Amino acid sequence: MGKKSKSGLGSLIFKIVKIAVFIFLLANFCWNGKPLWKNIIPAGSDAVEKSEKALKEEKEKVRKMMKEASENAEKAAKKAVNETKKAAEEAKDSIKDKAAGAADITEEEEKEIEKIIKKELNK
Repeated sequence: MGKKSKSGLGSLIFKIVKIAVFIFLLANFCWNGKPLWKNIIPAGSDAVEKSEKALKEEKEKVRKMMKEASENAEKAAKKAVNETKKAAEEAKDSIKDKAAGAADITEEEEKEIEKIIKKELNK
């Protein structure tokens, strides 16, 4: 009896393979230059073609939006960096002006302040 169950399982697998091959061949069979399923269900093929076109159009729109967004972000980042550098330079100049007027700040402290400012500018 064990042999029958194995042959039954093999037979079932063979039937499934035959059905899959039949569906594959049927799907690829052409009639009037179109796949058979497009001739049988023409509205379905039109819907598929329209959805493909719509997807392509939406993909292009998204690509354009992403490009514009990245360009805007890049411009904003450059502007922020320039403004930060400008503010740091102004702070450095004001510190130097105050340092020149104050006798309490030594040259070593001034050099250390310049190092801190350069370090912050490089971030």
